[in-house]
Order: sequence, then C-alpha cells, then structure tokens
Amino acid sequence: MGLYHCEGIILRTRIFGEADRIVTLLTKEKGKIEAVARGARRPRNRLVGVTQQFSYLRGLIFTGKDLDQLSQAELIKSFAPLRDDLLKMAYATWWVELLDTFLPLAEVNTGIFLFTLAGLVVLEQTADPMLVSRAFELRLLRYLGYDPVLDHCVRCREGSSEALAGFAPAEGGMLCRSCAGVEGEKLIPVRPSALKVLRDLYGTDLRVVARRPVDPALGNELGRLLFSFIQWRAEKPLKSLAFLQSITVGR
Repeated sequence: MGLYHCEGIILRTRIFGEADRIVTLLTKEKGKIEAVARGARRPRNRLVGVTQQFSYLRGLIFTGKDLDQLSQAELIKSFAPLRDDLLKMAYATWWVELLDTFLPLAEVNTGIFLFTLAGLVVLEQTADPMLVSRAFELRLLRYLGYDPVLDHCVRCREGSSEALAGFAPAEGGMLCRSCAGVEGEKLIPVRPSALKVLRDLYGTDLRVVARRPVDPALGNELGRLLFSFIQWRAEKPLKSLAFLQSITVGR
C-alpha cells in the first residue's frame, strides 16, 4: 500500500458505512480524487472538522485497491463563511457541482485548482456574488475547453454585433439572423452590451469583478445564457442550479 501527500478542496461528501464518509477532493497534485475518511461521522473523530464541504486541507492518503483512504488531514482554510451564509453556500455549492460534473478522476489540472481556490477566497469576501459567479462560470468553461463563441456567428463567422440574433446552446455560440432563420432555432436573446460584459469577464481578475456594482438584470441575462449552455454540456440536470435560482429570484 502506497501513500501520498496532497492539498485539496472538498467538493462533496457522502455517507459510507455506519460512521465513514467518502470525500471528493479537487487536489493540486492528483486532480479530482475520492477517498474514504474512516470514522469521520463520529463526533470526536479527528477528521470531523476537516472533512466539511469547501474545506481546503493538506492530507496524507493511503492508496487502496478499490478506494483510497484519507489517513491524516490538516486544515489550511475552513471557508466556514461559505457554509454559514445561505446565499454564498448556494453559489459555492453550484461551483463545486460544476467541477465535480465536468472534471474526470485523476486528471491533473493545476490551473483549475488554483483558479477554484482563488475563486472561493473572493466568494467568501463578496457581498453580492452574482457577477463574480458569472465570471467564474465563464472562465471555468474556458479552462475546460468549452468556452462559448461570443464574438461572431458560430456557423458563418459573421462578426457584426447588429447581425447577431441570439445564443444557441446546442451550437455552442451566437447565431446571426441569417443562420438562425434557416432552421428557426429557439435562441436566447442577449443584448450587445451584455455580450461585451461577457467578453470582458474573460480577462478580468475575480477580485476586480467583486468590486464592480452588480446590476441584477444584467447578471440574470448573463446567467440565462451561461446556465443553458452549461446544462446542455452537462447532459443532465444540475441540482444545485435549481437551488441557487430559487434563492436568487427577485434579488
């Protein structure tokens, strides 16, 4: 049986046996991994405090035949405010479900790990996370290689803002009026000004985004586009999205 050290962010946990938890970790060294935390559901177990969702830890893990085992763990940052605030918890839960859905096991991606860690730090300190989340969603899509085409028609490459009719999730980008009219696609309308904001978010530091005033109407408009595209890519319902939308209606 081998062992290794790693730093990781807990994406989710699930019950295993009578007193154990299986934790899904996004790690710097190994990518996404799963490991069992023995006794982590017992109140006095040393792993109770470090195996909560969103926690950032340094762990010692034993490799197993079927499932690795988290033997020791040291808490680096708890991210407790993300669990104590309903709105922030909803956004954080949405982010980690995206990561868990799209990332395969054991595929190292240091860029995504560092981006996620930085994103959680910003989310913890942000009063209204709506625009920060749009930036996180968009940038994560780019890291995954799924970034939507926003600056021209995905079919004919027409680039005029006036010619673009709307966003087609199944096409992965914008369609111009001519191409959209061929088959009568049901497009998601998006204003040229909203498209400009989306393009700007690609290159803007999340800390800078967090300082911008939040326009709820704009945030929701960007969300309609990104959520539809993410759902289409995921090919399954994402439970945390419904929860997020339920508590942000009217905000």
